[in-house]
Amino acid sequence: MIRTLCVAFLLLPIVGRGGELVIRGVDPLVNVLPGGVCPPEMDDTVRVARGENAVLQFVISSEDSVSEMIPVLQSLKTEQGASLDKKVFGWVRNVQASHKYEPAAPDALQSSSGEYPDPILTDSSISIAAGGTVVLWLDIPIPTDAKAGLYKGTIRISGLKNGTRIVAYRQFSIQVYSITLPEQSLLVTNWYFPDKFPFMNGGDPVEAYSPAYWACMRQLVETASAYGQNVWLLYETGVPVPTADGKGMSFDFSRIDKMIEFLLRHADVRLIEANHFAKRSHNGWTDPFWAEIPVLNGNGNYVRKRLPHDDPQVKQYISTYFPALQEHLRSKKLDDGTGRTWLDIYTQHIGDEPLDANKASWEGLARQVKQTAPDIRIIEAYRSSAYDPALIDILVPQLDEFAWDVYRKMPAGHSCWFYTCMYPRGSFANRYVTLPLIKTRLLHWINYKYNSPGYLHWGFNAWGANGDPFGDVSAPANDWPGGDSHIVYPGYRKLYPSIRLAAMRDGIRDYDLLKMVESRDSIRAQSFVNAIIFDFDRYDTSVSRFRQIRREILEFLEEVH
Repeated sequence: MIRTLCVAFLLLPIVGRGGELVIRGVDPLVNVLPGGVCPPEMDDTVRVARGENAVLQFVISSEDSVSEMIPVLQSLKTEQGASLDKKVFGWVRNVQASHKYEPAAPDALQSSSGEYPDPILTDSSISIAAGGTVVLWLDIPIPTDAKAGLYKGTIRISGLKNGTRIVAYRQFSIQVYSITLPEQSLLVTNWYFPDKFPFMNGGDPVEAYSPAYWACMRQLVETASAYGQNVWLLYETGVPVPTADGKGMSFDFSRIDKMIEFLLRHADVRLIEANHFAKRSHNGWTDPFWAEIPVLNGNGNYVRKRLPHDDPQVKQYISTYFPALQEHLRSKKLDDGTGRTWLDIYTQHIGDEPLDANKASWEGLARQVKQTAPDIRIIEAYRSSAYDPALIDILVPQLDEFAWDVYRKMPAGHSCWFYTCMYPRGSFANRYVTLPLIKTRLLHWINYKYNSPGYLHWGFNAWGANGDPFGDVSAPANDWPGGDSHIVYPGYRKLYPSIRLAAMRDGIRDYDLLKMVESRDSIRAQSFVNAIIFDFDRYDTSVSRFRQIRREILEFLEEVH
């Protein structure tokens, strides 16, 4: 438990006129719990490369109630006059997380109220109750062409006390180094759920492919893309078109085309991951995988059935559908001047999380896909202790199972990502609201240390387990720890980010910094990551130590620039 008192931040005044407001700067990797002891103040300049984000967190308190508080960035310039103009302000709101999952993390946050900070509300003012505090988030994107140097800024916060406008100021500094991050290289996917769009539509239904649907989709993919997502789950499949004699079928791929074209227009797209076409036969965890396929009903139409992998109708469907899909994807050119086609960015799920107990049925389906459409790559969240490299191209084990020896060396042309979800627990890094933010950021240092080029999470916007997405963000009935189901929050036709999503984004860019170091000195890169990541579930989670290592990385890169 933190017991230190708040100390001076940048040796600058922290109170406003008459002392009504007190503004403290707290490292944005520190979770500011409601009603807790004030975390220690930052005493250092924010240090960033060009192409990443400078993030600041301010804790504002008052002995008296203050309403309609509004922040303004008054200036952010170097002595030479270079300025940083773009910024996002947001007020950090608290949410409940009641589920006490096991095994608990030894460093789990302890909130006396059961509330934890997470959503960042970017379009509202806020009030402080007498003797209370609020948390302000400031996120400043650093352009790739920004001038290097020390930027000094001032925020102005005003509010109403007894009908009179009061004002407080806070100064801060950002050191922009003369190094520029390359294009993001880590592959990141968060599975999203269009069936949750009513939460973005005032509770009203959202019909698939309606104008409201596309408005919500655009908000979702643009938000996710801005925070580092570049791999996208594809729900659409080819629509069966029975032949005139009712004995065969072709496929209409227009829905697939429309969605991929939409993603290419509005998001950073490195890969498409097509949704699973197989489910467990009776939804039991160890049940075999059966394919859900359209089956002709003899009346010139079709019905959907779930059938075993060796059923003749499954074999017929796979041998018809996937070769047609493969050639359709090959016929669609990417508009990036590379000559690549959609097939180059397409991957296919078979069935989610195969185990040793049902791997044979999963492999039976994967083998048929590979035999009939060998150029379609297969990706899977994979939980078996062995795999056939002829049947899967991108393995995605759970973080605790990622430690297994079978994943330490990949055959040529294969890669191994990892995922987190409701597991792993205990000491492992994850992104629950009850974990220190530093452990969310370190997920992507784990990617770097263990040469894993991708990360997957199932829950981007799976709102509604407890009704209000801003209410209790855990789900005891589903055994979901707080925040497992979603890392963004819905507004009307908009999304609000979270402090966890910001920590993830910044960890994704840390991965690229480490890659930059590696290109110049691979031994130095390993020494940097090894100073923080000791093993799959052992890390130095000291925020001050993390900031020290990041500063050393930036200074090393600037020195060899």
